[in-house]
Amino acid sequence: MSRLFVAAALVVVLPLAAAGAEADEPPGGSWLQSWAAQPQLTGNWLGGRDALAGWGITPSIRYATDLLANAAGGQQRGKAYAGQLAVEVRVDMERLAGLRGLTFDVSGDWASGTDLSGDIGNIFTVAQYFEGSVVRLYNLYLQQSLWDGRLDVKAGRIATGSDFLSSPADLSMVNEALNPIVLAVQKNVPGVTADPNATWGGRVIARPTTSLSVSAGAYYSDPTLDQTTANGTEFEINASNGYFVIGEAGYRRNADPGDTGLPGRFRLGGYCDSNQYASLGHPPRVQTGNYGFFLLGEQMVYRKGRPGSDQGLSLFGALICAPRQSINTLPWFASAGASYRGLVPGREKDTAAFALYYGGFSRDLPGQTYELVLEWTYAIAVTPWLTVQPDFQYVINPGGRSSVGNAVVAGAQLAVEF
Repeated sequence: MSRLFVAAALVVVLPLAAAGAEADEPPGGSWLQSWAAQPQLTGNWLGGRDALAGWGITPSIRYATDLLANAAGGQQRGKAYAGQLAVEVRVDMERLAGLRGLTFDVSGDWASGTDLSGDIGNIFTVAQYFEGSVVRLYNLYLQQSLWDGRLDVKAGRIATGSDFLSSPADLSMVNEALNPIVLAVQKNVPGVTADPNATWGGRVIARPTTSLSVSAGAYYSDPTLDQTTANGTEFEINASNGYFVIGEAGYRRNADPGDTGLPGRFRLGGYCDSNQYASLGHPPRVQTGNYGFFLLGEQMVYRKGRPGSDQGLSLFGALICAPRQSINTLPWFASAGASYRGLVPGREKDTAAFALYYGGFSRDLPGQTYELVLEWTYAIAVTPWLTVQPDFQYVINPGGRSSVGNAVVAGAQLAVEF
């Protein structure tokens, strides 16, 4: 218990005292260059990070914000700020207590700001970090890895979006259509959770080879929970609510050590939810159960540099089909895009990306046909701990309505690792 007490004190106190503490000038460079090159803004916390790591404890503090404005179109013009301060502590229980392969994770966040998509009237939220204005608990789970990672089990308060229906690896768009989960599934199944919301559940991943994986998850599903106001302490399980289950088969190309080919990842799966859903065309009527299928893929098509380099051009895409038109707002969703890391000479860590998101509305929603969003973004890695990401979005048929003018959204996202 004494170790846990000291560790907790270090996590809370040291970040407040350590910013700029490592100001000694290193050989061959200034203290400012050393500060800009370190992984986190606040450095090693006077040796506190190393001490915690020795006990298997890895804390992280991150703040991110979206600053966007709707310059034209939409229901009305507007501007909005959305931000999220996230704190996480991950504990390797093997180092701390000798429990091999076991990890404990707890995290929370403070969300703030307003929703610019409320002014525009569109369905694909233009600001990834709008999550209401609330302090909430997020993760609270145990994770067990067995047989050198060939089997991995997680249980507790977790989010579906942490393991399924996630965005392409190493890519962060500002629009929420793909990040942190394929938003169309949440629009159809409100009980599905993604960062920063979690629910009771568990998932298992089996990896028979480095290239192949099979995953399955089961979660408590509460379709009445408002995820922008929930604080994460809604621990009660109501018998009148249902469950959400999902399965996925994954394949990674050129994933073995020493492979020199271009890497890729492809995922195919399906999901179902047991709750009752009101008919879109006849609200008094209800149907029990909902389901859908998904296909996600990403593939590097050009590599810049030697084998193993992460610089180059990658393509990605997603397809969601939710067959029950009568209860699914978006029976069809499709996305495609491209990203290029190291496009600008001398900026090897920067990423330029383009994506389009298409959502086809149910035929039982008169006057709503489709929404299409085009997004261009460029993530500038100013330092390892600071990213500045100018972003431009063009929203066609906001909310699926041709009567609402196409919207022009511009701004930037900033992220800081403390």
